[in-house]
Amino acid sequence: MNDGIKNKMDSAVSANVGQGRGEIKRPTEARIPLMDVSALSEEQRTMAGIGASNVLRTLAHRGDLMAAWLEFGGHLTTGGRVSFRTRELMILRVGLRSSCEYEWANHVPGALSAGVTASEIESLAKGTGSWSDADAAVLNLVDDLCADNCASEKTWKALTATRDEREIIELLMLIGFYRMNAGFLNSLGVQAELGRPRLGQGMSYEAPVPSRRPASTSPAGASSEAKPDGTWHLKFYHPAATQELQLVMVTREGVLSGTLTNEAAGITVPFSEGKVNGNHVTCTTVMTKPFPVTITWEGTIDGDFFAGTAAIRDAGSFPFDGMRVG
Repeated sequence: MNDGIKNKMDSAVSANVGQGRGEIKRPTEARIPLMDVSALSEEQRTMAGIGASNVLRTLAHRGDLMAAWLEFGGHLTTGGRVSFRTRELMILRVGLRSSCEYEWANHVPGALSAGVTASEIESLAKGTGSWSDADAAVLNLVDDLCADNCASEKTWKALTATRDEREIIELLMLIGFYRMNAGFLNSLGVQAELGRPRLGQGMSYEAPVPSRRPASTSPAGASSEAKPDGTWHLKFYHPAATQELQLVMVTREGVLSGTLTNEAAGITVPFSEGKVNGNHVTCTTVMTKPFPVTITWEGTIDGDFFAGTAAIRDAGSFPFDGMRVG
C-alpha cells in the first residue's frame, strides 16, 4: 500500500493574520537552545517522540512548568466537551491571529484528521468562505479575544444560540491556553518540525486506498480462521506522519493478548479485549502516559497480511496494514 499522506505543501496563501499589532518580527531561530534528547527523562523522551518535539524540548528546561502545562493541556484536549473538529479549527484561528507559525504547523495535520477539509483550511487562512453558525461563533470568539480580550455582545448571542454554558467556558479556556502558548512559542522562536506547513499554507492529504493482499501471502480462501500469533510489522497512516509499529499477538486457551510497540517514540503498551472471529481481529490499546489515549484496532488477517482501521477515541479513525515477520 502506498503512503496516502503527502507532506507536499500547497501553494502558499496570504494568511489573514494579526488583528493585533502585528509589528514584531518573529524570530527565525530558537532563542533558547533545544534540550538534548539524551538529557530528557524517559517520559519526556516519549512525549517528544510522539510529536511536537521542539516545544517539548524547549519546555524541558523547566520540567516543573512542563508537567503543569501538560496536565492542564491534557485535560482540555482529552477530557472536554468541545469536539475535536471545533478545537482544531479554533487553534488554527488562534495561530493565524497570533502569527504563530508553530501552532499552525502542528495543528493543520490535526485539523485534517478531525475532518476539516483542505479547502476549509485554505478559506480559514484567506479569511474567505462561509461557515455554519456554530463554527462562525467560535471563530468570531477567537477574533474578539485576540483583538480586545472580551467577547462582543453579538458573538455572545451567537455562542449561546449554539452551545451551552459549560461548553462556552471550555472554549474560553481553550482559546486562552493556545493564546498563552502562542506568546511562548513566538517569543522563544520555537521552530516548526521539518515537513510541516508554513503559516497560512495547506497540507495535502489523500485518504489511503484500502489495502489488498500481497501475492506472497497464503492463497486466498485457504483458511477462514485467522492465525494471529506472531510478530507483525505494521504501518499506521495518519495525516501528521506514517508510523512504524510492531504488534506481537499470542493466543493461549482461546484468549488473544499481546503488545504494541512504537520504537521511535519508545512506547510499548499491552492490548486488551483481544478477539478473533473468523479472520476478523479486534483489540484495544490504552496508553496512560504521557497522556491518556485509547485506540481500538480492527482488521482482517489474510495469511501473513493484516489490514484494517485504528480508531483513536475523540481523534478520528485511520488505516493500518502490514505483514507478519515472525
